This record gives sequence, structure tokens and C-alpha cells, in this order.
Amino acid sequence: MIRKGQINDALEIGNIKINTWRKTYFNIFPDEFLDKLNIETEEQKYIKSYPNRKVKVYEKDGQIIAYCYYGNRKEEILPDYTGEVFALYVKNDCQDKGVGTKLLKDAINDLAKDNKKILLWCAKENYRAISFYKKNGLEVLIEDIENIGGKNVEKTALGIDLDKEKSYTIKKSANYITKGDSTAIYANPDLIVLNNETNKWFNQILNKEDISNIPQKFIDYLIRKEVIEFA
Repeated sequence: MIRKGQINDALEIGNIKINTWRKTYFNIFPDEFLDKLNIETEEQKYIKSYPNRKVKVYEKDGQIIAYCYYGNRKEEILPDYTGEVFALYVKNDCQDKGVGTKLLKDAINDLAKDNKKILLWCAKENYRAISFYKKNGLEVLIEDIENIGGKNVEKTALGIDLDKEKSYTIKKSANYITKGDSTAIYANPDLIVLNNETNKWFNQILNKEDISNIPQKFIDYLIRKEVIEFA
């Protein structure tokens, strides 16, 4: 479940950050910088910054397995993007299970109350993360360089404009056959069969018609199965 982060979550969040950074940023950030990460420093960083940002955690069986920081921003770079997701990390052994997607959507929905444009920064070489954010509707905005641990690291800003109408397209890798009121989609390793209303929704997306009536859960399902993608 997703809940608001608390001050006493500092230890668990610090451990997640250290472990995910050492795996994710290996060969991206300097080895010495990653080796020097320590839990006491991360705990204090969390406690010090806690009053100035919103924190959400994903908890399972009483343990935090993911966290997200987000809030408002005022920057010279892309100033019209007034909301930012500052950090989103999932424990190494809990990834690829939809946890990150749920936390990201929760953060964007909360930021949307006061912001129409939201961004985040990601290391340019973190291809897996960039692919994840693109699947969730963010698009590449600009690139920049940041000095991290004495090394100039290229980074990419990805953003979402909530006023911009979303559109989707069928992925080139998606194989499907339509017969009558049914469509069979081969989404390796699954066979998805759409009938009646779900088949109608699929064809609306396929033909680039108005999709305002289609439940978001159905669209999210097709994205997760890599049948459709953001246009």
C-alpha cells in the first residue's frame, strides 16, 4: 500500500537509496562516490529535507520497498514545469512488479492539484529508467550535465504536460488478429482476447478515435503488456 512517508522512515529509505544507487549507477557515477555512501549521512539528509518535500512510500508486509520524493520547483531551466519528482526508487528485488508505476502516478496526481507541467531528471545512461518513464507518458525535454563525485554526468529531463491530450499508438511489435467482434493479441508470453466492449475500445485506439470513454485501467493494462505506447 502507498502511504505518506514519516520521519522515522529515514533508516529504511536510506538503505533503499544506497542499495539501488550502487546497482543502478554502477559505471555511471564514480565508484569512489558510490562506495562512500553511508546510512548515517542518508538518514540525516532525509530528516533535514523532510519538511520541504512530500514523501510517499510503498509498504508491503510492514516493510518499505519503494519511496518517492516530489514537490514544487522554481528553476531557470524549464520554468513552466513547476512540479518535480525528485526521486523514485524501488528495492532491487521488488522491481518490475508495478510498484514504481503506482508511486509515480500517485505523485503526479498529487502534483497535478497545483501544477500542469511536471518533470524529473534522470541519468542519461540509465536507459531502463528512461524507458520506464516514457511508458508512463513522460517525454524527453532537454539534456544537461551535472558534476557528481567529481565526474560530469549527462542527465536527461523528462516531463509531462497534463493539459496536453494523451494519444496512443499500437506498438510495431504487437501482433493481433481481428475477426468479427473479437481481437486476439499475441503479447509474449500471453494471448489476450478482446470481445465486445474491450474490442471496441481497442479499435478506437487503433483508429485514433476519441478515447475519452475508455477506462484508464484498460489503457494501463495494454501499456503494461506492451501492446500500445504513448504517441
